[in-house]
Amino acid sequence: MAIFNSPILSSIEGSIKSRLKNIEGRIEKMAIKAIEKKDEENRFLKRGVVINNRYRIEEFVMKMEGCNVYLATDIEGYKRCWGCGHDGNNKEDVFCNHCGVELSARVYQIVEADKNNNFSTEAYFIKKGISHPNMIGIYDRFTLDEREYLVSEYVKGMPLKDKGFDENQIRDYTLSLADMAEYLHSQNVSVSGLEKDDLVIGDGGVKLVNLAGLRLIEGAISHSRRKKDIKHLGSFLKGLIKDTGEDWGITSVLQKAAGGGFSSAGRFKERLEDAKGNVTSGEAIIVEGMTDIGIVRKVNEDSLRITELSINSDSKKANLFVVADGMGGHQSGDVASSMAVEALTEGVMKGMEMQKEANEGALLDFMKMAAANANKAVYNFARENKKDMGTTVVAGLLFADTLYTASVGDSRAYLIRNGEAAQITKDHSLVARLVELNMVDPKDARHHPKSNILLRTIGTDPKVEVDAYKTKVRKGDHLLLCTDGLWNQLADDEMVHIIKKISPQDACREMIRIANERGGHDNITAIVVRINNNL
Repeated sequence: MAIFNSPILSSIEGSIKSRLKNIEGRIEKMAIKAIEKKDEENRFLKRGVVINNRYRIEEFVMKMEGCNVYLATDIEGYKRCWGCGHDGNNKEDVFCNHCGVELSARVYQIVEADKNNNFSTEAYFIKKGISHPNMIGIYDRFTLDEREYLVSEYVKGMPLKDKGFDENQIRDYTLSLADMAEYLHSQNVSVSGLEKDDLVIGDGGVKLVNLAGLRLIEGAISHSRRKKDIKHLGSFLKGLIKDTGEDWGITSVLQKAAGGGFSSAGRFKERLEDAKGNVTSGEAIIVEGMTDIGIVRKVNEDSLRITELSINSDSKKANLFVVADGMGGHQSGDVASSMAVEALTEGVMKGMEMQKEANEGALLDFMKMAAANANKAVYNFARENKKDMGTTVVAGLLFADTLYTASVGDSRAYLIRNGEAAQITKDHSLVARLVELNMVDPKDARHHPKSNILLRTIGTDPKVEVDAYKTKVRKGDHLLLCTDGLWNQLADDEMVHIIKKISPQDACREMIRIANERGGHDNITAIVVRINNNL
């Protein structure tokens, strides 16, 4: 066969070769992409995988630049309690034998990153034990298969980036951040790089979830750096306030901060505290109450009530707060607590209506009589219906600048002032009596095995002795009435810190959340009152 070396054939041959080369190139790229995609998929940790012999992956959350984010549970939580740091639990323990939190139910966030991110700031915080309620908890850091891992608190919330918060919200958020800045300065950490995108708003108020904006400083932080930090905070926080055209007190404080007018976070906090009395609503007090069934109980046997009253003679206003805890081992504890709350409230209301002139002695007597009548109502109902039922009760009547408190059982009333909690009421329990006799150390009382034995309750006897107290209050004070489901799970200083930094509503919600995180063994109830003005 003769072969013709025609220019046309050469051109066709060249075109075919070029097309084949392009096809081969595309196939090669597709193959590379498929391999890369497969490698990428293989880099994601699968559900159920256990890493570092401790953390079981439960869910892949998201992929960010250079890292993957997961949710995981700690299968060896007994080694170090996440609630209190106790390391003396045994492998078979379900709950911490020191603070009572459930050891295996904790959900963590785990960030997996390449070698370019060694989490140096977070590692420093773990080493130094640096933590704050308004900052994400950092628990563990390790390296595995040339990947870096960071174990932290799982925080739910919305990013703090949108403008439109009112004065009360911004004041509470700013107080929390100023307190955090003051603490971090004491640990030689600057907040100069902190941005609003690093913060989220959740049930417990504002929380810093990204530590990238924090700067570790060698040696003590200078006064100039402290001032710059507060200036930085003020600058981005003042832009979040809702524009209403009103001249809010908090606005001027933030403007002063943004202009470099505060030399330290402590001074900034003081001025914010002073602005607390200038509430937009003009109300003398802000009050919120919440109750929660908890984790373990099937019925909520707690009850609460908040009522505004008037003295008949001059129409002056008073506020009544009542909390009751139906006895957990008794039938109809929920009926007992609600009946006691209603009977006590009705008794106080009738007494106030008949009162011609408000005087301290009469108001204190009203409270005692109302509690005694509540006891009679519950006792008679129990006898008539052949039920074994009882309840605790603590009630506070706030009139003018005085709180009149009546108490039976171990539900408590606290006065919170100048960063400290003073327990107004006395627990009528066996453990409290043993503490009085120096037979039990006060620090062990909260978790004593006999802590549920009460010596005095509403409804179990035809007559009951009622304790009554008179307490002066002033601007800046807070009041807390709560059941043992709360105070058994949170230390006094924890409650103080939460109540001081956020609104009464958020404080109730946050304390209940923490109590549930620590096991939620009982129903949880709280009433928080903020005194905004001198009464």
